[in-house]
Amino acid sequence: MVGVPGRSKACHTCRRRRKGCDLERPSCSQCRRLGLQCDGYERKTVFVHTDPATTGTNKHTTTTLVQQPPSANGTKNYSVWPKRGAVTLLPPSLVSSAYQSNYVGLFWDMYDPNWHPQRDSDNALSTTTWLAGLQSDKSYQNSPLLQTSFFAICLGAVGQRLNEKRLIENGMKAYNKALGGLAKSIAMQAHKNHVSDEATIATTRILSLYEVFFGSDPLSHTSTSSCPDPPVGKPQGMIDKPLLMSYNQADAWRRHRFGELALLEAQSPEMYKEGISHHMLADGRLSITIAAVGVRRSTILSREDWLTVPWTGSYEKTSRDLLLDIFVHLPGCLEDMAKIEAALKMNPSHYPNHVIAESITSSDESQGLLMLSQRCHRLLSQLQSWLDKDAPPLWKAFLAPSTQPQPSNRAYPTSEAPASADDISAAHLMCLYWSTRIKITLVLLKLTDYLGDVRECASSTSNRNDLRTAITRDSNHILRTAPIFFEKGAGIAGSHIAIFPLTVALKALLLMGQIGTAEQRGIVKELLVTRASESGLSVGGFVGSLRVLD
Repeated sequence: MVGVPGRSKACHTCRRRRKGCDLERPSCSQCRRLGLQCDGYERKTVFVHTDPATTGTNKHTTTTLVQQPPSANGTKNYSVWPKRGAVTLLPPSLVSSAYQSNYVGLFWDMYDPNWHPQRDSDNALSTTTWLAGLQSDKSYQNSPLLQTSFFAICLGAVGQRLNEKRLIENGMKAYNKALGGLAKSIAMQAHKNHVSDEATIATTRILSLYEVFFGSDPLSHTSTSSCPDPPVGKPQGMIDKPLLMSYNQADAWRRHRFGELALLEAQSPEMYKEGISHHMLADGRLSITIAAVGVRRSTILSREDWLTVPWTGSYEKTSRDLLLDIFVHLPGCLEDMAKIEAALKMNPSHYPNHVIAESITSSDESQGLLMLSQRCHRLLSQLQSWLDKDAPPLWKAFLAPSTQPQPSNRAYPTSEAPASADDISAAHLMCLYWSTRIKITLVLLKLTDYLGDVRECASSTSNRNDLRTAITRDSNHILRTAPIFFEKGAGIAGSHIAIFPLTVALKALLLMGQIGTAEQRGIVKELLVTRASESGLSVGGFVGSLRVLD
Protein backbone atom coordinates (compact mmCIF):
# COMPACT_ATOMS: atom_id res chain seq x y z
CA MET A 1 0.00 0.00 0.00
CA VAL A 2 1.39 3.37 -1.01
CA GLY A 3 2.16 5.71 1.87
CA VAL A 4 1.80 3.07 4.62
CA PRO A 5 5.16 2.54 6.37
CA GLY A 6 6.40 -1.03 6.12
CA ARG A 7 4.12 -2.09 3.25
CA SER A 8 5.37 -0.18 0.24
CA LYS A 9 8.63 -1.31 -1.32
CA ALA A 10 9.02 1.94 -3.28
CA CYS A 11 11.89 4.31 -2.62
CA HIS A 12 11.23 6.94 0.03
CA THR A 13 11.03 9.72 -2.58
CA CYS A 14 8.34 7.96 -4.66
CA ARG A 15 6.41 7.08 -1.50
CA ARG A 16 6.48 10.69 -0.37
CA ARG A 17 5.37 11.86 -3.85
CA ARG A 18 2.79 9.01 -4.02
CA LYS A 19 4.19 7.90 -7.36
CA GLY A 20 4.86 4.48 -8.80
CA CYS A 21 8.42 3.22 -8.39
CA ASP A 22 10.26 0.69 -10.58
CA LEU A 23 12.43 -0.36 -7.60
CA GLU A 24 15.70 0.03 -9.51
CA ARG A 25 18.79 0.30 -7.33
CA PRO A 26 20.69 2.17 -6.13
CA SER A 27 18.22 4.83 -7.38
CA CYS A 28 14.95 4.41 -9.27
CA SER A 29 14.57 5.58 -12.86
CA GLN A 30 11.54 7.75 -11.91
CA CYS A 31 13.75 9.92 -9.68
CA ARG A 32 16.60 9.97 -12.20
CA ARG A 33 14.29 11.03 -15.02
CA LEU A 34 12.91 13.96 -13.00
CA GLY A 35 16.28 14.92 -11.56
CA LEU A 36 15.07 14.20 -8.03
CA GLN A 37 17.15 12.97 -5.13
CA CYS A 38 16.31 9.29 -4.68
CA ASP A 39 16.23 8.68 -0.93
CA GLY A 40 16.78 4.93 -1.23
CA TYR A 41 14.89 1.94 0.13
CA GLU A 42 16.33 1.38 3.60
CA ARG A 43 13.89 1.35 6.51
CA LYS A 44 14.16 4.30 8.88
CA THR A 45 15.38 3.80 12.42
CA VAL A 46 13.19 5.59 14.94
CA PHE A 47 14.38 6.88 18.31
CA VAL A 48 11.98 8.37 20.80
CA HIS A 49 13.09 10.56 23.67
CA THR A 50 10.90 10.39 26.75
CA ASP A 51 11.18 10.64 30.49
CA PRO A 52 11.62 7.14 32.02
CA ALA A 53 9.05 8.04 34.66
CA THR A 54 6.42 8.48 31.98
CA THR A 55 6.93 5.13 30.24
CA GLY A 56 4.77 2.09 30.76
CA THR A 57 1.09 2.90 30.85
CA ASN A 58 1.40 6.40 29.40
CA LYS A 59 -0.43 6.47 26.07
CA HIS A 60 0.13 10.10 25.21
CA THR A 61 2.01 11.06 22.08
CA THR A 62 5.71 11.58 22.67
CA THR A 63 8.26 13.34 20.55
CA THR A 64 9.63 11.06 17.85
CA LEU A 65 13.21 11.62 16.83
CA VAL A 66 14.39 9.98 13.65
CA GLN A 67 17.86 9.08 12.51
CA GLN A 68 17.65 7.91 8.92
CA PRO A 69 20.38 6.06 7.02
CA PRO A 70 21.99 7.80 4.06
CA SER A 71 20.14 7.64 0.75
CA ALA A 72 21.47 5.96 -2.36
CA ASN A 73 23.61 8.97 -3.22
CA GLY A 74 24.97 9.37 0.31
CA THR A 75 22.94 12.38 1.43
CA LYS A 76 21.13 12.59 4.75
CA ASN A 77 17.37 12.30 4.92
CA TYR A 78 14.69 14.09 6.87
CA SER A 79 12.57 12.73 9.68
CA VAL A 80 9.15 11.10 9.86
CA TRP A 81 6.10 12.34 11.74
CA PRO A 82 5.75 11.64 15.48
CA LYS A 83 4.48 8.23 16.59
CA ARG A 84 3.23 6.86 19.92
CA GLY A 85 5.21 5.05 22.55
CA ALA A 86 8.84 4.93 23.68
CA VAL A 87 11.45 2.90 21.87
CA THR A 88 14.93 4.02 22.91
CA LEU A 89 16.29 6.79 25.09
CA LEU A 90 18.87 9.08 23.53
CA PRO A 91 21.90 10.14 25.57
CA PRO A 92 21.24 13.56 27.18
CA SER A 93 23.99 15.18 25.11
CA LEU A 94 22.18 14.24 21.91
CA VAL A 95 18.65 15.11 22.99
CA SER A 96 18.79 18.81 22.08
CA SER A 97 20.39 18.41 18.65
CA ALA A 98 18.20 15.44 17.70
CA TYR A 99 15.10 17.26 18.95
CA GLN A 100 15.88 20.27 16.77
CA SER A 101 16.88 18.20 13.74
CA ASN A 102 13.58 16.36 13.89
CA TYR A 103 11.46 19.49 13.71
CA VAL A 104 13.68 21.13 11.12
CA GLY A 105 13.10 18.11 8.90
CA LEU A 106 9.37 18.17 9.50
CA PHE A 107 9.28 21.87 8.69
CA TRP A 108 10.97 21.30 5.33
CA ASP A 109 8.49 18.55 4.51
CA MET A 110 5.73 21.09 5.11
CA TYR A 111 7.34 24.19 3.65
CA ASP A 112 8.53 22.92 0.28
CA PRO A 113 7.87 19.17 -0.02
CA ASN A 114 9.42 18.92 -3.48
CA TRP A 115 12.63 20.75 -2.67
CA HIS A 116 15.86 18.97 -3.59
CA PRO A 117 19.44 20.23 -3.89
CA GLN A 118 19.63 19.59 -7.63
CA ARG A 119 16.77 21.93 -8.48
CA ASP A 120 17.80 24.87 -10.66
CA SER A 121 17.92 27.96 -8.45
CA ASP A 122 16.01 29.85 -11.15
CA ASN A 123 13.10 27.50 -10.51
CA ALA A 124 13.26 27.44 -6.73
CA LEU A 125 10.54 29.09 -4.70
CA SER A 126 11.35 32.54 -3.39
CA THR A 127 12.75 31.58 0.02
CA THR A 128 13.95 28.04 -0.61
CA THR A 129 17.39 28.74 -2.10
CA TRP A 130 18.82 30.98 0.59
CA LEU A 131 17.04 29.22 3.47
CA ALA A 132 18.30 25.78 2.47
CA GLY A 133 21.79 27.09 1.77
CA LEU A 134 21.85 28.88 5.08
CA GLN A 135 21.48 25.67 7.08
CA SER A 136 24.75 24.30 5.72
CA ASP A 137 26.56 27.63 5.99
CA LYS A 138 28.96 28.35 8.84
CA SER A 139 27.03 31.51 9.72
CA TYR A 140 24.09 29.29 10.73
CA GLN A 141 26.16 26.68 12.49
CA ASN A 142 27.96 29.32 14.56
CA SER A 143 24.93 31.47 15.42
CA PRO A 144 22.62 30.41 18.28
CA LEU A 145 20.49 33.47 17.46
CA LEU A 146 19.89 32.32 13.91
CA GLN A 147 19.23 28.76 15.01
CA THR A 148 16.69 29.96 17.58
CA SER A 149 14.80 32.07 15.02
CA PHE A 150 14.64 29.19 12.55
CA PHE A 151 13.62 26.77 15.28
CA ALA A 152 10.77 29.12 16.22
CA ILE A 153 9.15 28.82 12.82
CA CYS A 154 9.81 25.06 12.72
CA LEU A 155 8.05 24.52 16.05
CA GLY A 156 5.19 26.83 15.09
CA ALA A 157 4.56 25.08 11.78
CA VAL A 158 4.73 21.55 13.17
CA GLY A 159 2.65 22.54 16.19
CA GLN A 160 -0.09 23.91 13.94
CA ARG A 161 -0.05 20.79 11.78
CA LEU A 162 -0.25 18.44 14.79
CA ASN A 163 -2.52 20.80 16.74
CA GLU A 164 -0.12 20.65 19.68
CA LYS A 165 -0.41 23.75 21.83
CA ARG A 166 2.86 22.99 23.62
CA LEU A 167 4.87 23.14 20.40
CA ILE A 168 3.14 26.35 19.32
CA GLU A 169 3.88 27.98 22.66
CA ASN A 170 7.51 26.86 22.52
CA GLY A 171 7.73 28.34 19.04
CA MET A 172 6.43 31.66 20.37
CA LYS A 173 8.97 31.58 23.19
CA ALA A 174 11.75 30.93 20.69
CA TYR A 175 10.48 33.80 18.52
CA ASN A 176 10.54 36.28 21.38
CA LYS A 177 13.92 35.00 22.53
CA ALA A 178 15.29 35.51 19.01
CA LEU A 179 13.72 38.96 18.85
CA GLY A 180 15.41 40.01 22.06
CA GLY A 181 18.69 38.54 20.90
CA LEU A 182 18.39 40.41 17.61
CA ALA A 183 17.98 43.72 19.42
CA LYS A 184 21.07 43.03 21.52
CA SER A 185 23.07 41.94 18.47
CA ILE A 186 22.21 45.09 16.52
CA ALA A 187 22.98 47.31 19.51
CA MET A 188 26.31 45.59 20.09
CA GLN A 189 27.30 45.90 16.43
CA ALA A 190 26.38 49.58 16.49
CA HIS A 191 28.42 50.15 19.66
CA LYS A 192 31.47 48.52 18.07
CA ASN A 193 30.79 50.29 14.77
CA HIS A 194 30.56 46.94 13.00
CA VAL A 195 28.36 46.20 10.00
CA SER A 196 25.73 43.51 10.47
CA ASP A 197 26.77 39.98 9.59
CA GLU A 198 24.86 37.42 7.54
CA ALA A 199 23.39 35.78 10.62
CA THR A 200 21.80 39.03 11.81
CA ILE A 201 20.28 39.75 8.40
CA ALA A 202 19.03 36.17 8.05
CA THR A 203 17.49 36.27 11.53
CA THR A 204 15.52 39.37 10.57
CA ARG A 205 14.21 37.64 7.46
CA ILE A 206 13.21 34.46 9.27
CA LEU A 207 11.37 36.45 11.93
CA SER A 208 9.40 38.23 9.19
CA LEU A 209 8.37 34.82 7.86
CA TYR A 210 7.19 33.89 11.35
CA GLU A 211 5.00 37.02 11.37
CA VAL A 212 3.25 35.94 8.17
CA PHE A 213 2.09 32.62 9.58
CA PHE A 214 1.86 33.17 13.33
CA GLY A 215 1.83 36.94 13.96
CA SER A 216 -1.97 37.06 14.30
CA ASP A 217 -1.72 35.20 17.61
CA PRO A 218 -1.43 37.78 20.42
CA LEU A 219 0.78 35.37 22.39
CA SER A 220 3.52 35.88 19.81
CA HIS A 221 3.67 39.58 20.67
CA THR A 222 4.64 39.42 24.32
CA SER A 223 7.63 41.56 23.47
CA THR A 224 8.10 44.20 20.82
CA SER A 225 6.87 42.16 17.88
CA SER A 226 8.86 43.76 15.17
CA CYS A 227 12.40 44.13 14.08
CA PRO A 228 14.38 46.56 16.23
CA ASP A 229 15.28 49.75 14.43
CA PRO A 230 18.75 49.29 12.96
CA PRO A 231 21.22 52.02 13.95
CA VAL A 232 21.89 53.20 10.42
CA GLY A 233 20.81 56.78 10.55
CA LYS A 234 17.69 57.69 8.72
CA PRO A 235 15.81 55.89 6.07
CA GLN A 236 16.05 52.24 7.19
CA GLY A 237 16.40 51.24 3.58
CA MET A 238 13.78 53.67 2.33
CA ILE A 239 14.85 56.67 0.34
CA ASP A 240 14.50 59.81 2.46
CA LYS A 241 11.23 58.68 4.06
CA PRO A 242 10.79 57.78 7.74
CA LEU A 243 8.15 55.15 8.30
CA LEU A 244 5.90 55.21 11.36
CA MET A 245 3.74 52.16 11.94
CA SER A 246 1.45 50.62 14.51
CA TYR A 247 1.98 47.08 15.74
CA ASN A 248 -0.48 44.90 13.90
CA GLN A 249 0.64 41.76 12.10
CA ALA A 250 1.33 43.32 8.70
CA ASP A 251 3.11 46.31 10.23
CA ALA A 252 5.37 44.04 12.27
CA TRP A 253 6.15 42.10 9.08
CA ARG A 254 6.98 45.32 7.21
CA ARG A 255 9.26 46.51 9.98
CA HIS A 256 11.17 43.26 9.74
CA ARG A 257 11.51 43.68 5.97
CA PHE A 258 12.63 47.30 6.17
CA GLY A 259 14.94 46.47 9.05
CA GLU A 260 16.51 43.83 6.84
CA LEU A 261 16.85 46.34 4.02
CA ALA A 262 18.61 48.78 6.33
CA LEU A 263 21.05 46.06 7.36
CA LEU A 264 21.70 45.24 3.71
CA GLU A 265 22.22 48.90 2.89
CA ALA A 266 24.80 49.24 5.66
CA GLN A 267 27.18 47.31 3.41
CA SER A 268 28.33 47.97 -0.13
CA PRO A 269 26.71 46.07 -3.03
CA GLU A 270 30.18 44.57 -3.51
CA MET A 271 29.55 42.45 -0.41
CA TYR A 272 26.73 40.53 -2.13
CA LYS A 273 28.59 39.12 -5.12
CA GLU A 274 29.30 35.65 -3.76
CA GLY A 275 27.96 32.81 -1.64
CA ILE A 276 25.05 32.92 0.75
CA SER A 277 25.21 36.73 0.86
CA HIS A 278 24.37 36.88 -2.84
CA HIS A 279 21.45 34.47 -2.49
CA MET A 280 20.07 36.41 0.46
CA LEU A 281 20.07 39.64 -1.53
CA ALA A 282 18.79 38.08 -4.75
CA ASP A 283 15.94 36.23 -3.05
CA GLY A 284 15.19 38.97 -0.53
CA ARG A 285 14.47 41.62 -3.15
CA LEU A 286 10.99 40.22 -3.77
CA SER A 287 9.58 40.45 -0.24
CA ILE A 288 11.30 43.75 0.52
CA THR A 289 9.84 45.30 -2.63
CA ILE A 290 6.38 43.89 -1.86
CA ALA A 291 6.57 45.60 1.54
CA ALA A 292 7.62 48.85 -0.16
CA VAL A 293 4.72 48.59 -2.62
CA GLY A 294 2.34 48.44 0.34
CA VAL A 295 3.52 51.81 1.67
CA ARG A 296 4.32 53.34 -1.75
CA ARG A 297 7.94 54.16 -0.99
CA SER A 298 10.97 53.69 -3.25
CA THR A 299 14.00 51.73 -2.03
CA ILE A 300 17.71 51.60 -2.74
CA LEU A 301 17.14 48.32 -4.60
CA SER A 302 16.17 50.26 -7.73
CA ARG A 303 19.50 52.10 -7.83
CA GLU A 304 21.89 51.17 -10.62
CA ASP A 305 24.66 49.90 -8.33
CA TRP A 306 22.29 47.54 -6.51
CA LEU A 307 20.92 46.32 -9.85
CA THR A 308 24.33 45.47 -11.31
CA VAL A 309 27.24 45.06 -8.87
CA PRO A 310 25.97 41.93 -7.01
CA TRP A 311 25.90 40.10 -10.36
CA THR A 312 29.47 40.96 -11.42
CA GLY A 313 30.90 37.99 -9.51
CA SER A 314 30.25 34.29 -10.06
CA TYR A 315 26.50 34.56 -10.63
CA GLU A 316 24.72 35.49 -13.82
CA LYS A 317 21.20 36.85 -13.72
CA THR A 318 18.43 34.30 -13.93
CA SER A 319 15.00 34.82 -15.45
CA ARG A 320 13.69 35.64 -11.98
CA ASP A 321 16.49 38.15 -11.37
CA LEU A 322 15.66 39.93 -14.63
CA LEU A 323 11.98 40.15 -13.72
CA LEU A 324 12.82 41.50 -10.26
CA ASP A 325 15.04 44.14 -11.91
CA ILE A 326 11.80 45.57 -13.31
CA PHE A 327 9.69 44.91 -10.23
CA VAL A 328 11.96 46.91 -7.89
CA HIS A 329 11.04 50.09 -9.82
CA LEU A 330 7.34 49.71 -9.00
CA PRO A 331 7.46 51.31 -5.50
CA GLY A 332 9.06 54.43 -7.00
CA CYS A 333 6.23 54.78 -9.53
CA LEU A 334 3.65 54.44 -6.78
CA GLU A 335 5.48 57.00 -4.65
CA ASP A 336 5.57 59.51 -7.51
CA MET A 337 1.86 58.98 -8.13
CA ALA A 338 1.15 59.58 -4.43
CA LYS A 339 3.15 62.82 -4.50
CA ILE A 340 1.31 64.04 -7.58
CA GLU A 341 -2.07 63.21 -6.05
CA ALA A 342 -1.13 65.07 -2.89
CA ALA A 343 -0.10 68.11 -4.94
CA LEU A 344 -3.30 68.02 -6.97
CA LYS A 345 -5.39 67.80 -3.81
CA MET A 346 -3.78 71.05 -2.71
CA ASN A 347 -5.22 72.62 -5.87
CA PRO A 348 -8.95 71.76 -5.98
CA SER A 349 -9.30 73.10 -9.52
CA HIS A 350 -7.08 70.26 -10.69
CA TYR A 351 -8.73 67.48 -8.68
CA PRO A 352 -10.49 65.09 -9.09
CA ASN A 353 -11.83 65.98 -12.56
CA HIS A 354 -9.89 65.90 -15.83
CA VAL A 355 -7.26 68.62 -15.93
CA ILE A 356 -8.02 71.33 -18.44
CA ALA A 357 -5.31 71.55 -21.09
CA GLU A 358 -4.84 75.32 -20.71
CA SER A 359 -4.18 75.05 -16.97
CA ILE A 360 -2.05 71.93 -16.92
CA THR A 361 0.43 73.13 -19.53
CA SER A 362 1.62 75.86 -17.19
CA SER A 363 1.60 73.85 -13.94
CA ASP A 364 4.43 71.98 -12.27
CA GLU A 365 2.17 68.95 -11.97
CA SER A 366 2.02 68.56 -15.75
CA GLN A 367 5.69 67.68 -16.06
CA GLY A 368 5.42 65.17 -13.26
CA LEU A 369 2.38 63.55 -14.84
CA LEU A 370 4.00 63.31 -18.25
CA MET A 371 7.29 61.97 -16.90
CA LEU A 372 5.51 59.35 -14.81
CA SER A 373 3.43 58.29 -17.81
CA GLN A 374 6.58 57.81 -19.88
CA ARG A 375 8.25 55.91 -17.05
CA CYS A 376 5.30 53.52 -16.73
CA HIS A 377 5.30 52.85 -20.45
CA ARG A 378 9.02 52.06 -20.34
CA LEU A 379 8.42 49.52 -17.59
CA LEU A 380 5.57 47.92 -19.54
CA SER A 381 7.88 47.69 -22.54
CA GLN A 382 10.54 46.01 -20.38
CA LEU A 383 7.96 43.55 -19.08
CA GLN A 384 6.95 42.66 -22.62
CA SER A 385 10.60 42.12 -23.50
CA TRP A 386 10.98 39.82 -20.49
CA LEU A 387 7.93 37.84 -21.58
CA ASP A 388 9.30 37.47 -25.11
CA LYS A 389 12.86 36.51 -24.12
CA ASP A 390 12.95 35.15 -20.58
CA ALA A 391 9.52 33.86 -19.56
CA PRO A 392 9.15 30.10 -18.91
CA PRO A 393 8.89 28.43 -22.36
CA LEU A 394 5.85 26.38 -21.39
CA TRP A 395 3.98 29.56 -20.52
CA LYS A 396 5.03 31.43 -23.65
CA ALA A 397 3.59 28.64 -25.77
CA PHE A 398 0.46 28.50 -23.63
CA LEU A 399 -0.21 32.26 -23.88
CA ALA A 400 0.79 32.69 -27.52
CA PRO A 401 -2.02 33.51 -29.99
CA SER A 402 -3.15 30.31 -31.65
CA THR A 403 -5.61 29.31 -34.32
CA GLN A 404 -6.38 26.24 -32.23
CA PRO A 405 -8.82 26.83 -29.35
CA GLN A 406 -7.35 26.23 -25.89
CA PRO A 407 -9.07 23.51 -23.83
CA SER A 408 -11.46 25.20 -21.43
CA ASN A 409 -10.19 23.12 -18.50
CA ARG A 410 -6.57 24.22 -18.92
CA ALA A 411 -6.16 27.04 -16.42
CA TYR A 412 -2.37 26.84 -16.51
CA PRO A 413 0.24 24.66 -18.22
CA THR A 414 2.20 21.99 -16.35
CA SER A 415 5.00 19.68 -17.44
CA GLU A 416 3.39 16.76 -15.61
CA ALA A 417 0.38 15.95 -13.46
CA PRO A 418 0.26 16.77 -10.65
CA ALA A 419 2.27 19.94 -11.08
CA SER A 420 5.97 19.62 -10.35
CA ALA A 421 8.03 21.98 -8.21
CA ASP A 422 9.35 23.63 -11.36
CA ASP A 423 5.79 24.13 -12.63
CA ILE A 424 4.87 25.91 -9.39
CA SER A 425 7.94 28.13 -9.58
CA ALA A 426 7.23 29.02 -13.21
CA ALA A 427 3.64 29.91 -12.32
CA HIS A 428 4.96 32.17 -9.56
CA LEU A 429 7.13 34.05 -12.06
CA MET A 430 4.17 34.56 -14.37
CA CYS A 431 1.94 35.79 -11.53
CA LEU A 432 4.63 38.27 -10.50
CA TYR A 433 4.81 39.44 -14.12
CA TRP A 434 1.03 39.96 -14.27
CA SER A 435 0.94 41.63 -10.84
CA THR A 436 3.58 44.14 -11.90
CA ARG A 437 1.70 44.88 -15.12
CA ILE A 438 -1.53 45.39 -13.20
CA LYS A 439 -0.02 47.84 -10.71
CA ILE A 440 1.69 49.86 -13.45
CA THR A 441 -1.42 49.89 -15.64
CA LEU A 442 -3.50 51.11 -12.69
CA VAL A 443 -1.12 54.07 -12.39
CA LEU A 444 -1.58 54.80 -16.10
CA LEU A 445 -5.34 54.60 -15.66
CA LYS A 446 -5.14 57.30 -12.98
CA LEU A 447 -2.94 59.40 -15.23
CA THR A 448 -5.55 59.34 -17.97
CA ASP A 449 -8.03 60.84 -15.49
CA TYR A 450 -5.67 63.69 -14.67
CA LEU A 451 -4.23 64.30 -18.12
CA GLY A 452 -7.45 64.13 -20.10
CA ASP A 453 -6.90 65.10 -23.73
CA VAL A 454 -3.73 67.11 -23.32
CA ARG A 455 -2.01 67.21 -26.69
CA GLU A 456 1.49 66.61 -25.32
CA CYS A 457 0.60 63.24 -23.83
CA ALA A 458 -1.58 61.95 -26.65
CA SER A 459 1.18 59.64 -27.92
CA SER A 460 2.14 58.30 -24.48
CA THR A 461 -1.23 57.80 -22.77
CA SER A 462 -3.16 54.68 -23.67
CA ASN A 463 -6.86 54.50 -24.32
CA ARG A 464 -8.77 54.14 -21.07
CA ASN A 465 -10.80 51.17 -22.26
CA ASP A 466 -7.66 49.37 -23.40
CA LEU A 467 -6.12 49.88 -19.96
CA ARG A 468 -9.17 48.49 -18.18
CA THR A 469 -9.22 45.49 -20.52
CA ALA A 470 -5.54 44.79 -19.84
CA ILE A 471 -6.04 45.01 -16.07
CA THR A 472 -9.00 42.62 -16.18
CA ARG A 473 -7.20 40.16 -18.44
CA ASP A 474 -4.05 40.01 -16.30
CA SER A 475 -6.10 39.69 -13.10
CA ASN A 476 -8.06 36.78 -14.52
CA HIS A 477 -4.81 35.09 -15.53
CA ILE A 478 -3.72 35.22 -11.89
CA LEU A 479 -7.03 33.85 -10.59
CA ARG A 480 -6.92 30.95 -13.04
CA THR A 481 -3.32 30.17 -12.10
CA ALA A 482 -3.63 30.60 -8.32
CA PRO A 483 -4.87 27.05 -7.49
CA ILE A 484 -1.45 25.65 -8.39
CA PHE A 485 -0.01 27.31 -5.27
CA PHE A 486 -2.31 25.28 -3.05
CA GLU A 487 -1.57 21.84 -4.41
CA LYS A 488 0.06 19.47 -1.95
CA GLY A 489 3.42 19.70 -3.65
CA ALA A 490 3.52 23.46 -3.11
CA GLY A 491 3.49 23.22 0.68
CA ILE A 492 3.46 26.25 2.95
CA ALA A 493 5.72 28.12 0.53
CA GLY A 494 2.97 27.98 -2.10
CA SER A 495 0.40 29.81 0.01
CA HIS A 496 3.10 32.30 1.05
CA ILE A 497 4.06 33.31 -2.49
CA ALA A 498 0.40 33.41 -3.57
CA ILE A 499 -0.49 36.29 -1.24
CA PHE A 500 0.82 39.19 -3.31
CA PRO A 501 -0.49 38.25 -6.78
CA LEU A 502 -3.86 37.15 -5.43
CA THR A 503 -4.46 40.33 -3.45
CA VAL A 504 -3.36 42.47 -6.41
CA ALA A 505 -5.71 40.65 -8.78
CA LEU A 506 -8.70 40.67 -6.43
CA LYS A 507 -8.31 44.37 -5.66
CA ALA A 508 -8.01 45.18 -9.37
CA LEU A 509 -11.09 43.17 -10.34
CA LEU A 510 -13.05 44.94 -7.62
CA LEU A 511 -11.91 48.34 -8.94
CA MET A 512 -12.84 47.32 -12.50
CA GLY A 513 -16.31 46.28 -11.34
CA GLN A 514 -15.75 42.67 -12.38
CA ILE A 515 -16.47 41.21 -8.95
CA GLY A 516 -18.25 42.36 -5.81
CA THR A 517 -16.98 42.53 -2.25
CA ALA A 518 -18.74 39.30 -1.25
CA GLU A 519 -17.22 37.37 -4.15
CA GLN A 520 -13.80 38.84 -3.40
CA ARG A 521 -13.94 37.73 0.23
CA GLY A 522 -15.23 34.33 -0.81
CA ILE A 523 -12.18 33.76 -3.01
CA VAL A 524 -9.86 34.87 -0.21
CA LYS A 525 -11.52 32.47 2.22
CA GLU A 526 -11.48 29.57 -0.23
CA LEU A 527 -7.82 29.91 -1.25
CA LEU A 528 -5.88 31.77 1.45
CA VAL A 529 -7.73 30.25 4.40
CA THR A 530 -9.30 26.88 3.54
CA ARG A 531 -6.96 25.66 0.80
CA ALA A 532 -3.89 27.13 2.51
CA SER A 533 -4.80 25.30 5.72
CA GLU A 534 -5.03 22.04 3.79
CA SER A 535 -1.57 22.67 2.34
CA GLY A 536 -0.08 23.60 5.68
CA LEU A 537 -0.98 26.91 7.33
CA SER A 538 -3.68 29.53 6.80
CA VAL A 539 -2.50 33.00 5.80
CA GLY A 540 -5.96 34.58 6.08
CA GLY A 541 -5.08 36.52 9.23
CA PHE A 542 -2.03 38.06 7.61
CA VAL A 543 -3.96 39.02 4.47
CA GLY A 544 -6.61 40.69 6.63
CA SER A 545 -3.99 42.73 8.47
CA LEU A 546 -2.58 43.99 5.15
CA ARG A 547 -5.92 45.75 4.50
CA VAL A 548 -5.16 45.80 0.78
CA LEU A 549 -8.63 44.49 -0.05
CA ASP A 550 -10.56 47.13 1.93
